[in-house]
Amino acid sequence: MKIILLKDNTSKNGALCLSGHKLFLTGLGLLVALPVCLGLASYWVVSAIDRSLNPFVDPEYRIAVETRVNEQQQEMLKTRDYVRKHMDVLGRRVGSLQAQVSRIHAVEQRIAEKSGIDLEDFQFEQDPPIGGVADVDAVDSEQIDIENAIVAIEKELSLRESEIAAVDFLLSRSSLETKQTPAGWPVEGGWVSSNFGSRLHPISGKKQFHRGVDIPGKLGASVLAVADGVVIRSKKASTYGWVIELDHGDGYTTLYSHNRKNLVAVGETVVKGQAIAEIGSTGLSTGPHVHFEVAKNKRSINPVRYLYKKS
Repeated sequence: MKIILLKDNTSKNGALCLSGHKLFLTGLGLLVALPVCLGLASYWVVSAIDRSLNPFVDPEYRIAVETRVNEQQQEMLKTRDYVRKHMDVLGRRVGSLQAQVSRIHAVEQRIAEKSGIDLEDFQFEQDPPIGGVADVDAVDSEQIDIENAIVAIEKELSLRESEIAAVDFLLSRSSLETKQTPAGWPVEGGWVSSNFGSRLHPISGKKQFHRGVDIPGKLGASVLAVADGVVIRSKKASTYGWVIELDHGDGYTTLYSHNRKNLVAVGETVVKGQAIAEIGSTGLSTGPHVHFEVAKNKRSINPVRYLYKKS
C-alpha cells in the first residue's frame, strides 16, 4: 500500500510517496504524541484555573499573607501581655476595694453594737429588692467598661465610708455626752431622806428652799461622781462643810457636800463612778449623808430625775 502526496507549486508540481512501514511509523508517532499534547494542554488549563481559585499558589501572594499572619500573631502576643499586666493592676485595685469594704464592715459592726441595731433586719448578705422595665436594646454586660465600673465603685465606697465615719463620730459624741450627763446615785445604795424644794430646815426649823436631795450613808463610805467631768470646786464651806463641785460640760454641774474628806482637787478630771470624797457630816448636818445637787446653766433642777436615770 502506498500513499502519494501531491504538492502544488507555481514553478513545478511535486509528489511525496509514503510506503507501508513509513506510514505505520508516522501513525504510531501521532498516536503517542497526541495524548502527550492533550495532557500538557490539560495541565496548563487546570493550573490556570487552580491559580485563579487558589491565590496561595502564587508564591509572592503566599509570602505576603504569611508575613501579615506573623504580624498579627505578634500583635496578639503584645495584646495578651498588655491584658495580663492590666489585669494585675485591676487585681490590686480590687484588693484595695476589698480592704475598704472590710473596714466599712468593721465600722458597721461597731455602729450596730453602739446603737443596738440588728443587722439581720437589713439582710446585708442579700441583694436589695429592686425592679425596673427591661430594655431589650440594652448593651450586653460583657461590653461594660470594667475600669470605669471600678472607678465608680471606688467613689461610692469613699462616699459611704465618709458617711459611716460621720455617723460613727456622732455616735461616739453621743456616747461621750451620755457619760457627761449626770445619771445614777452618788453613793452605793442609799435612799432620799430629804427631797428637792421647799421644806422646814431640820436644825433651824425655818422654811427654806432645798436645792438638792440628802442621801444618808455610812460614815467614810465613798462619794461617787455621777458623770465624767472636771473639778471646779473642792474646799470647805460654812454650811456645806467640805464640798466638791464638778463641771460636766453642756451647762451641767453637780455638787456633793458635807463630806468628811475630799479626794480630788480643783482642775482634776474625774470619770463616772470614781470616788471623789468620803461621806461625812461636816457643816450644818444632823448625821452622815451626801447633799447632792444638779444644775443646768447655773439653775438648780430636781436631782431625783437623774438619780433614777439609766447610765
